[in-house]
Amino acid sequence: MSNLNYRRYFFNLSLLIIFNLSSPVIYAQTLKERLEQQTGFIPRNSSPAEQLIEVAQGFKIPMAIEWLERTNEQSKPTLTRKRRSVLDLIKAIVEQSAEHQLIVEDRILYIYPPAVVSHPFNFLNLRVKNFDVKDESLFGAQDVLRMHLNMMLYPELYKNGYGGGYGGGYPHAFWKKNITFSGHDLRIREILNKIVEESGNALWVVKLNPDEFAGDKPKWVGVPINNNGHSPLNSRWRFIPLSEERSNNSFNWSYSVSTVILCIL
Repeated sequence: MSNLNYRRYFFNLSLLIIFNLSSPVIYAQTLKERLEQQTGFIPRNSSPAEQLIEVAQGFKIPMAIEWLERTNEQSKPTLTRKRRSVLDLIKAIVEQSAEHQLIVEDRILYIYPPAVVSHPFNFLNLRVKNFDVKDESLFGAQDVLRMHLNMMLYPELYKNGYGGGYGGGYPHAFWKKNITFSGHDLRIREILNKIVEESGNALWVVKLNPDEFAGDKPKWVGVPINNNGHSPLNSRWRFIPLSEERSNNSFNWSYSVSTVILCIL
């Protein structure tokens, strides 16, 4: 190879490396492909629910985690370090709690407790008559859901309509306006799932307490709206990003590398 051809080859290779390092997404993997990846990873967290979150973020797995907590639940460090698929790792984590199962759907992995998933006191089974968001951010879609819950629980406060709007929030990745879907008679669980699926960069988690399913009526009935205008249900779920958007530092870093390469050439 001549000196000139060598320089051209090295230059093209350098540009490819810089592009891959600086690009936020190299290619889009399907959920199936991500779950089939082989890994020897072991989560650091001790509780199964937190382990699932750690795996979801580590391998960019959109998840819905509906977790039934037990007061006597003890962490059992039964995970062994070995090569396996990401899906098998998740199954091993879920198996630490006999009360939970998992379902892999097209765009989301769902962990749930069969004993209470259909219970009438499970707030995730409340239905929203009409839900519609278009080109909305995750924060915006969440605000729409919260407003529907308020109107459902406190109809007398909204008989003359309502005002929209929501404030700032973190993480910044949840401001991306890429959520569009609509539906009728959707359960809250279904809406949370659709928000995560449309976002492509989130999971949701709800931790349920056994006491919620005792008595003769749901625990949220009769609880007044708080000073911030929220029902007791509006903070029950938590959205967690799978990854943050790459900052400008990555561009500056790749620019510095390219400058060094050009100097070498």
